[in-house]
Amino acid sequence: MTSRREEKKTGRKQTSSSQAGKVEEEEERGQTATTRVAKIVEIVGTSDKSWEDAALVAIIEEARKTIRGIRGIKIKDMTARVNPDTGRLVEYRTSVNLSFGVMDED
Repeated sequence: MTSRREEKKTGRKQTSSSQAGKVEEEEERGQTATTRVAKIVEIVGTSDKSWEDAALVAIIEEARKTIRGIRGIKIKDMTARVNPDTGRLVEYRTSVNLSFGVMDED
């Protein structure tokens, strides 16, 4: 609940939904509300060099072939395969969440 003091201070009543509050603010300023939608996909890259290289393989070499407008990434997980004979890391795997804007076909 919003107190009367908060309403007086801000000049408007807060809503329980932050999205509704955003729309109200835009309407007050005379702007139209725009909807922005992002899609998130998860891909896994592999490399014999490093986790960073595995992430770059996933993003640059694979994702960019079919996904346009990548806006951000989140490294979700990093794993590796170990050679049982030597105990050395032989393959790095990086799981990456990619976000990109959804385009209108207009």
